[in-house]
Amino acid sequence: MSQTTTASVSFSNFALHLHTNTIGPIICAQKMINLAPGSPPAKVVFISSDSGSATRFLDYEDGFGAYAASKSALNQMLRHMAAELRRSKENKNKTVVLALHPGEVETDMANIELGWDVKGSIRPPESVAGMLKVIAEKDGHDTGTFWCWDGRSHPW
Repeated sequence: MSQTTTASVSFSNFALHLHTNTIGPIICAQKMINLAPGSPPAKVVFISSDSGSATRFLDYEDGFGAYAASKSALNQMLRHMAAELRRSKENKNKTVVLALHPGEVETDMANIELGWDVKGSIRPPESVAGMLKVIAEKDGHDTGTFWCWDGRSHPW
């Protein structure tokens, strides 16, 4: 991901973030949901980010405006998806839609020079194990909610 500032982000750079983090995941989820309408309960899980929380704005993340905006847009879309599916006669309470913050995971994306200290980094296996546990615990009552890899509810 580029660290272009919000004041200088190009159309193509911003569009890349939106296509990758918002539009692509939503369209893929639509396709999966529509493959088997009326099938047994399913869980659609989106990998979000603490950067996408409007409530917990991370004002020190210089250069991450487009990324954060794309994750915020993802969060809004999945909340709408969850609400619409909840009301749908064909899908009523069958599809659980969740957002997950995977934690500050040591990946290639995190292997860049930042202007701040990243606290609480975890290895990918720890993140995945935590997210799988959270996913297994959630049911229809949790659709449209945002969770951290460690089981904590995350603010929108």
